[in-house]
Amino acid sequence: MDDRRAALLLALLALAGAGVRYACTPRPGAAPGDVRLSPAADTRRGALREAARTAARLARPLQPGERIDLDRADATEITRLPRVGPALAQRIVAWRTEHGPFGGLARLDSVPGIGPRLLESIRPFVTFSGAAPLAP
Repeated sequence: MDDRRAALLLALLALAGAGVRYACTPRPGAAPGDVRLSPAADTRRGALREAARTAARLARPLQPGERIDLDRADATEITRLPRVGPALAQRIVAWRTEHGPFGGLARLDSVPGIGPRLLESIRPFVTFSGAAPLAP
């Protein structure tokens, strides 16, 4: 009688495992890594969509002709520039907060970690909206 119970238990476990595997297997037409968000409250739905739109915009690389205003951009947007990581973007924002708007590439060179090679690589992708303050 114990062998029958053990065999029945193993059969039920195998059946349960197959059911879980079937339920977790993606549909044939689904893209790999496809994620569906669960429905949220109506008040959060707009915020989630806006966050998703912002993340999609920031995740894509800059297109030719697209420019980032370094006098106004936040650190997240600055990281979209080629060869600029989060740490350097934070230094750019900190320097701008302390010293005012850049106004041009010449003042951007004052940020630690930015040299001539980096300036040349980001030149086609940046713009400056503020005027640099006059030196005393």
